[in-house]
Amino acid sequence: MMNKIVYLLFFFIILNVGFVYSKFDIFDITPQNKQISYPESYSSHQCAIYKYILVKNTTQPESIDNINPASFFLTSNSDSAIYYHYLVLEFGKEQQINFTVNGMDTETGYLTVNCICKEINVSLITIDIIQSVTWSDHLKYSSIVRLNGVPDESPNPGVDGVILNRLGNSLFQILYKEIYYTKISPNQLQWDIDLEFTNKQILKVSVPLNQSNIGQINNVFGFEVYKQNNYQYNGFFGGGLLFKSNSSIQRPIYTVLSLVSPYYFTMTPISGVFQNVTYYLNLFPIAPFNQSFSLNSQNEDLSFEIKYETFIEFISQSVSAYSPATLRYDNSSSSIVFYTGYFDGVSPYDFRSFKCKSKGLFDYGINYAFPFGFVSGNNENSGMGISIPMSPISSKDKFEFTYDSINVPIDVFYTLVDSKPYPYITSMEKINIYGFKYIVIINAYDSFGVKYIHTSVNGAYIRIGTESLVNGDNKNGVWEFLHDGVKLGSDYVNSFTIENFYDLKQEYQPSYPFSTSNIDQTLVLPEIKLSDKINFYNDIKDITFKFNNVHITNQSVDNILYFTFDNIENYKDLSIGFSLNDPKSLKDMNYQRDINNQVNFNDYTFAQWDESNSRFSVMFKMPANVIPGVLDWSLTFSKYYSLISTALPDQYQLKVVSENIDIIGPIVTKVIKKTPTDFGTLNVGWLLTIEDEINGLLNGFITIRGVLDSSVYNFTITPLTAVIGSGDKWKADYLISIPLDGSLNNYGCIIQDYRISDLKLVDSFGNTNSYNHNVKANDGSLDYSLFQRPNPFYLFDLSELTFSIDNTMCNAVFDSTGPKLTSFQISKTKIDVGSQDRSITFDFAAQDLDSGLKDAQFPIVYLTTQNLDTAQCVSTIVSKTDTSTNYTCTIDVPLGFSYPLGFTVSVYGFINNGGYYSGFPTDVIKSISPNAWYVSTDQYSMDIPIITSSTVITNQGGNLWLGGRGFNFVDEIKITYSPSNIVYKQVSTNKFNSALLVSDIISTNDPFTIQLTNSSPLKQSNIFTINPVLYFFNYTDPIPTTSPTPTTSPTVAPTKSPIPTNPPQKCKGNPECGGEDKGACTSKGCICFTPWFGPDCSSKLVEVVPPLINGTGPSVEIPTPGGEGGSSTTSGGLPPQIIYKTLVSVVSLRELDFNGKAIKTIPLNSWEYTEINSTISRYDTILTIEGKQEKVNVTTVMQWFDKSSTIVFAGQQLKMNPSTIKFNIDISSYPFSQALNQLQLVMSATLISSGNDNSDICSSKSFGDTTNGDDSNFIKLQVDDHSVYGRFLKRAIVDDIIISVDNVLLDSSLNSIESNTHTQQSFIGINIPHFSRHVSIDPDFSLLIDQNPASKSSENSICSNDSGLSKGQIAGIVIGATGFAAVVFVSALYSIHKTRSNKKMISNISKKLETIK
Repeated sequence: MMNKIVYLLFFFIILNVGFVYSKFDIFDITPQNKQISYPESYSSHQCAIYKYILVKNTTQPESIDNINPASFFLTSNSDSAIYYHYLVLEFGKEQQINFTVNGMDTETGYLTVNCICKEINVSLITIDIIQSVTWSDHLKYSSIVRLNGVPDESPNPGVDGVILNRLGNSLFQILYKEIYYTKISPNQLQWDIDLEFTNKQILKVSVPLNQSNIGQINNVFGFEVYKQNNYQYNGFFGGGLLFKSNSSIQRPIYTVLSLVSPYYFTMTPISGVFQNVTYYLNLFPIAPFNQSFSLNSQNEDLSFEIKYETFIEFISQSVSAYSPATLRYDNSSSSIVFYTGYFDGVSPYDFRSFKCKSKGLFDYGINYAFPFGFVSGNNENSGMGISIPMSPISSKDKFEFTYDSINVPIDVFYTLVDSKPYPYITSMEKINIYGFKYIVIINAYDSFGVKYIHTSVNGAYIRIGTESLVNGDNKNGVWEFLHDGVKLGSDYVNSFTIENFYDLKQEYQPSYPFSTSNIDQTLVLPEIKLSDKINFYNDIKDITFKFNNVHITNQSVDNILYFTFDNIENYKDLSIGFSLNDPKSLKDMNYQRDINNQVNFNDYTFAQWDESNSRFSVMFKMPANVIPGVLDWSLTFSKYYSLISTALPDQYQLKVVSENIDIIGPIVTKVIKKTPTDFGTLNVGWLLTIEDEINGLLNGFITIRGVLDSSVYNFTITPLTAVIGSGDKWKADYLISIPLDGSLNNYGCIIQDYRISDLKLVDSFGNTNSYNHNVKANDGSLDYSLFQRPNPFYLFDLSELTFSIDNTMCNAVFDSTGPKLTSFQISKTKIDVGSQDRSITFDFAAQDLDSGLKDAQFPIVYLTTQNLDTAQCVSTIVSKTDTSTNYTCTIDVPLGFSYPLGFTVSVYGFINNGGYYSGFPTDVIKSISPNAWYVSTDQYSMDIPIITSSTVITNQGGNLWLGGRGFNFVDEIKITYSPSNIVYKQVSTNKFNSALLVSDIISTNDPFTIQLTNSSPLKQSNIFTINPVLYFFNYTDPIPTTSPTPTTSPTVAPTKSPIPTNPPQKCKGNPECGGEDKGACTSKGCICFTPWFGPDCSSKLVEVVPPLINGTGPSVEIPTPGGEGGSSTTSGGLPPQIIYKTLVSVVSLRELDFNGKAIKTIPLNSWEYTEINSTISRYDTILTIEGKQEKVNVTTVMQWFDKSSTIVFAGQQLKMNPSTIKFNIDISSYPFSQALNQLQLVMSATLISSGNDNSDICSSKSFGDTTNGDDSNFIKLQVDDHSVYGRFLKRAIVDDIIISVDNVLLDSSLNSIESNTHTQQSFIGINIPHFSRHVSIDPDFSLLIDQNPASKSSENSICSNDSGLSKGQIAGIVIGATGFAAVVFVSALYSIHKTRSNKKMISNISKKLETIK
């Protein structure tokens, strides 16, 4: 009886566990989450069940005969094989499968598995509300719920009016569509949706509405419709809708519905002031016919009503299709073969891109635009020719060449083979290295060589080619690449395909096991997955900001967010991405949800875990001039799992105050066409008036194209290139000019239209407005952010951007042939695509005997691989004659490019003066130069370190990841912070072939370099420069603080001791304070009325163009305007003859003992310069203190102000006058010799007059207290009727405390003062009390007009004779330092005329300053 029991028990184990005493071992390797199956969709009644079976036979590996029931073979090795079995079950059913495996010697193996098809029982589901329905500009209306009882493996339920995104752990993000919330009932505070599960089970989900956005909506007004406003999309021209809103809430919701097709677009704010905000939307034609649009506006009760309807008649361009191609073949080389397709181009060609495919590769195709492929004719009748290389051997006898929708069969002109086996992947490893980034490592093998591996994720095509090969070779190698687990995190997974150079390919389904040695691996790209313990809305706490209630009018502010969580162990190892979600920040990230349902950003700033304080922190930059109220932000944890700040309580909000709203770039407000008559030469063009009334223009880029010949003219514009006297950066005229004839010949010109095809304008805070005649990029993608902002030409019709040339403007040229290629040479025909030297130079020449080659047109050399990858080398002109031109270009071939097959060469873009172009595919180049058409790339070094990229690092230091290749062999890192500060580091364990961690970067404001070394054998990488992102947390609130929303008390640094105030003073001047129209006398002295300035209100503010920036030290040269400052020349057009030079410089730092005696002097004469933008520059120096190991860092950030602005320093609100240069200066910890010692900054100010032959002049000097209430000192140096005026605050921020500082005149203690009637010089010392960590100051310098010349009655005057008054008002310079001013400043009042005596005088002063240093 016992034997029977044992037998039965043993048999039971066999059936249920799959164990059998046999030479065959059989295992169920189906993933655990697939053991129970669910229907594939909510409308299905069946489950598709896959079971994966591993069979091993270690004694007779070749004896596996068959498996029953019949199953599909996946893969095998010498002793194992993997199969999968597929069956369909009705839900609620279970089935047992008994697998048997038979061998040739009758050996048999057994395995029993159970299959279950399960459905969701709605009655058992419970609902947890994680996030209530909340509006954000990021997600619109959204909520998050947990449906307990709905496993992640089950299908999405059906639902109307919303988008459901699965977050994992039974969590769902609900994105409410406009079709839902624009139909919502008034005052409905519970939003309901019906979820449909299998068998038509309905679950009602009710989510409460977050009412934070409820308020009075008020009216919209000022509607403008801009029809046919130049944007071309799929051949149709779109329009624009603009209106204004006086809503009292921050985020009124306006949405536009296309009445023809169900597309909604959300209006976005662009400019204005609070309660008078302008909104704009580009109305793109979604359907290929005329359309009506309606504006839906949210009411006070949260319902929507239609406010406005408009009809737009879209204009389309009709074009002819491409013609069928004729293919020419070349198989003369054993290394590579190629074919060339010749066909007629689309007519007329309007600069659009076209799609090309070869051999059936890539479903998405490759997009190209002019000049690639254009070989003859003009845009009315173009000829195309494209050469495409191929492997000389293939297993396929059917291929096609495809361009747009035309397919042309490719003849078998290569060697046709019948080869197997197929390429295969042996392993995939996924490692999260930082943030949301993963290193993906794939090992693959193929006896003929792997060409590439490819897949797609959510519509994004991913191809892993030889550029990602990091070890071995393409026959047995390692491919390594970086993958974003959030941006490319997958909603559904697609198959992987590996293909070899014989065009054999193998496809792997994502859920299938693909390797017998790695049965737990599947070919699925990684994504961020969170634990079921994560509930950040419930756990997040202690959210604070370094600065809150921040004034961002005309300034960007650096800030820090701090936060932590309950259950912190669940969070501190997570990657948490921070981003601002206000309309400006979303626009800057090209974020757009209306068309593509985007929910992720292109970039994040990642929070850092602070173990000592048990909290996270993240630094960020607050944008200037955005909508006042609350600045929205979010924390991202995974693809759909984000915390949005609008769902948090009020005490966690970041509040901002802004008097202006400007979140778009500059616009064009006037377009005037200019003819040759206007120019007086054979030129045409446009006069464009560009305006940006708040931020002002920073720069712009404009492209003009010839409509017939595709000639290209590029122009860069800045305020300095504006028409002289036409205005400033806020509004000015810009002249764009195109020559009609050549500079070397008199052939004439082509009768054609010229069109402004592209314009990009950027304002001083980085807002961009762009116009593109075709909105699709060359890669075929659409910039969705174009929906959200007006293009800079939205006020004008397309015709204004086109200039028609006729025969009255120039002599027409007729030429029916294009330029000829006369020579083509290449510097090398073989390169190592893994080496550091991958440069190739091309030298070539072209000729056109009929009309000559057109000026300023630069052909492009294209390097083309068989995968249709191209690298472009844009030429420059070496020499030119009437009929011929010599060109050259040099290119660094991309890493791994076209390994190992090599690439072919073609050149396109030659244009003559007769309106014809030409280009030359590979077959033509081969006929001209037999050795220049092909470059071999069969050498690919793997052990040479090459740095190609890095992650972002701030000036606070920390860890840095490098990207590139060859890092696996690196053993030493060299970091050069400065010539005197070089650090060598050993490589950490965080090292991969393509990524390497550099830890413990020191805090620095300077760019620094990194070089990697492989010591055995010695191989060094390129030297890679790192530019830290600069953060300066020196913001303090202005006083008083005003805000349209409730605010808390401002954050101001504490005061250590009472800040001194200036004593009462006698009012100066005759008349007193300049008279009643210029100033008023008070007990503290004169208070001047704008624009008057100075101790006696006799100076006047003046505006000039921005100064020239000195690249060697923090100094500037400011051109002196003539008259009242409107022009840099006199009224007669000649420069002023009298030159004034003002030199202000930092001489040294001096350590003073308790008696005020200098015990150490440290010269300040070596600075490193970094340009941040056209108005902000940074200068840094590192000081070595004798006898001390510590280094002292001094950083100066210099910013130019064009308009009157207000800043705050040390708790004091200070006005920045027009034409003001502001310095932000930081000094790090100084190693004092004694605790009672202090630091003194020594400055020198000098004013020199030259070119003034009048000997009857005086100079003077005065020093004292200011009278305008800023409690500062001033220094005034005056020569004749010019003066330099310095202002020094009596306060500073030292170790985060506001303290008082002393400013002293040092002329009696420092000699070598060079003063006479034409020169005044003085030394000023700023005494800084003993400090521990750092000092921050914020000085500024302004310009004045000075009325009265120096005279004998002036203080400390030096005169030659009696001085009289000047005959006119002459410009002067006022230099004001609004902190204790550690400043280097050189301002020059200059013109063309300079005398030798002036140069000699400056040289003598410089030498004496060096002596003092």
